[in-house]
Amino acid sequence: MNAELSPKVDLLTLDEIPLLIDCVRRCYGETYPNPIMYDSSLLKEVIENKLMYSIISKLGNDRIVGHCALTFDGAKNTAPEAGKMLVDPDFRGHHIAEDMAQQRIDIAKQLALSGFWTECVTNHPYSQHEMIAFNAQETGLFIGDMPSTISMQGLDNFSTTRMSLLTFYLPLTDHPHTIYLPLNHVAHVQSLAQDLNLQRVISTSDQTGVGETIINVVVNTPIQTANLSIFHIGGDLITSVTNALKKLEPLHLASIYIDLPIEQAPASQAYRDLESLGFFWGSWLPNYATHKDILRLQKIYQAVDVEKIVCARKKGEEVKEYVLSEWRRIASTS
Repeated sequence: MNAELSPKVDLLTLDEIPLLIDCVRRCYGETYPNPIMYDSSLLKEVIENKLMYSIISKLGNDRIVGHCALTFDGAKNTAPEAGKMLVDPDFRGHHIAEDMAQQRIDIAKQLALSGFWTECVTNHPYSQHEMIAFNAQETGLFIGDMPSTISMQGLDNFSTTRMSLLTFYLPLTDHPHTIYLPLNHVAHVQSLAQDLNLQRVISTSDQTGVGETIINVVVNTPIQTANLSIFHIGGDLITSVTNALKKLEPLHLASIYIDLPIEQAPASQAYRDLESLGFFWGSWLPNYATHKDILRLQKIYQAVDVEKIVCARKKGEEVKEYVLSEWRRIASTS
């Protein structure tokens, strides 16, 4: 490959944003699920505010042929999302994704991050293999998270069912602490923690919340989802969540997620209470906020063909089956 066609991996500069948007369109047309990737002003804002570190693969002729990023959802997010991975269809098979992913790890280490998590598509195993190669481990599954309208150029796409995402976590450092879960989930998280070499004391508690629940709601209209982040588990948790769900009903969403702070002792009972509203296990996200873990629960409103979910290895299949079995269990009681 000559110098002009030999890609160089580096951090995206602000003046390269239009070139990145061109790459997104070559990879996804107008179907990419995050509209920020088409908006130069929003991209500039998140990069300048250090909420996104964008890594690109660029040719000598100024054509961007790949991108990935570390994306923070706020100042307290200590294990950000590693995502927005895309490779120009004309340049797949040249290890561009792997080179960018290594640069992303190097940047995460420079930032002294605890680690990062990512969501891998399940219509093919390629992105899962990339994470596995770096020793990341499966921690959960978000069922039907992405609409079927998303179209990745040159790859198999779903046209009749929403796509599920398999979550992985890559640890860099750890902050051992105690987390609280219902007894029936303790063994599962112990196994996940062992695979990740993370030190956790896992306890079960009947303690209920005190005071007022602090909750934040964010709606992602393009993919028909919403996220309810709980910062404090209060005595009015179920009332607060129920009220939030009622306000979201007119939007006819496909999925709603709840981020439960499982370092708080009332999390064990809160999880059991949230099951009565139809929420079930999604993914464990270690060191997510201020070096504390969260558990992301999910509630599904649309049918999903789970037979379409492709996992790269046995561990992924085991995690998938755990989540699906929890979905079936909660569905059978509602």
